[in-house]
Amino acid sequence: MQLDQIVTGMKSLTEREEEVMNFFWERRALSVRELLDLHDEPRPSRTTVATFVKFLEQKGYLDHRAESSGFVYFPIIEREEYCGHNLKSVIKRYFDNSIHNVVNFLIKSEEYSDEEAKEMILQISKVEKE
Repeated sequence: MQLDQIVTGMKSLTEREEEVMNFFWERRALSVRELLDLHDEPRPSRTTVATFVKFLEQKGYLDHRAESSGFVYFPIIEREEYCGHNLKSVIKRYFDNSIHNVVNFLIKSEEYSDEEAKEMILQISKVEKE
């Protein structure tokens, strides 16, 4: 997916909302009860989990369908789309909307292995050939 194809009207998520979305992205569809069961102890209250789900639905990240046991919620924004939106936002905000500036930052930071550096060079050469 190209950076310029990412949805621009996407609402940002809090860290806790991202944690909840990760359960949906991994499991695809969950009821509030199932979502609650996935949390580590001490678990949040059912009301808290239901509130997060409601907010995520209002923000356009989740939808629901009725099943015999109640509502089941599922993601309508995929993880890749969300990550792409956030990456684009970071590039725009901190790197003057320039991939070149991002690459320069990564090179100067030296927070990567030799293997990762070789992989970056390989990926760049593939793009140049296309």
